[in-house]
Amino acid sequence: MEEAQTAYFLDRYSKMTDEELSYLLVTRGDSLSEEAGNALRIVLSGRNPSGIRDEIRATAADVGAQVQHAHKEAEKKAESDRATRKGFRFACIGLFVIGLLVLMFGPTEGGTALCVAAFAIFLYIEIHRLIRRFLAALFNPDSR
Repeated sequence: MEEAQTAYFLDRYSKMTDEELSYLLVTRGDSLSEEAGNALRIVLSGRNPSGIRDEIRATAADVGAQVQHAHKEAEKKAESDRATRKGFRFACIGLFVIGLLVLMFGPTEGGTALCVAAFAIFLYIEIHRLIRRFLAALFNPDSR
């Protein structure tokens, strides 16, 4: 079984280009099975070492740039989410103040409805945010 797997990986890796092999090494090199690692060593021993080395450096730089870009995108999304929550909070405060003004200047039920609506919207937004954070922490202990 192990020889069959090694032969399979040897056949598969021998058909790969240097770029594909470098991507395999950079992204999955530490998680390859023993058979796959042996086959990869055999294939790499027959290739040009300086070409593979240069390709690995280029691939590592490319993967690093992709990781940095993903991190920046996550920061932008977090900032956008914070700005959206802040906007909703200001809208709720404004709605609450308008409701209080309506209550002060007249005996209408509209002021009470506005105050209750503002409070309900605010509670909905905050509880929804807390539930999402709880679920994220439940499935990913490293999240804040």
